[in-house]
Amino acid sequence: MNLKKNLFPFLLLYLLVFIDLFIKYLVRTNNIQEKVIVDNILTIDLTYNTGIAFGLFSQYTLLTYVFSILVLFWLIYQLNKIQKNTFEFYSLLLILSGALGNLSERGWNLVNDNDGKVTDFIELLFIPSFNFADVYISIGIFFLILSELKKN
Repeated sequence: MNLKKNLFPFLLLYLLVFIDLFIKYLVRTNNIQEKVIVDNILTIDLTYNTGIAFGLFSQYTLLTYVFSILVLFWLIYQLNKIQKNTFEFYSLLLILSGALGNLSERGWNLVNDNDGKVTDFIELLFIPSFNFADVYISIGIFFLILSELKKN
């Protein structure tokens, strides 16, 4: 029973990363452009981002990749420090899932001389394009803030 409890978070992590990478793959291979889901609200539109959030530092792809790896190790360290299977733990697990999804795609594209770009495809209202990994990170940060507020 304890093995199940310890294995579940890592299965969830790998499942979330797989979903992110698989959907990016589908959007890229089908070259989905301007597919309106909800008029003036939600559109699927294939774009690429060589920077970090909102395209920041797009001219420094290798530097942002190295920085992202450092953040990844920090997240793993933090995850190992906190009590397992808590709200805070799963918040960090979501952030880690998103970081792994974007980091693995960026690394693959750097190795394959593809500018280290990450696939973005969700356009929601006025928000710049993003992907599922970005959603995981955003939800994880939101939950982490809630967890911290609940502590205080």
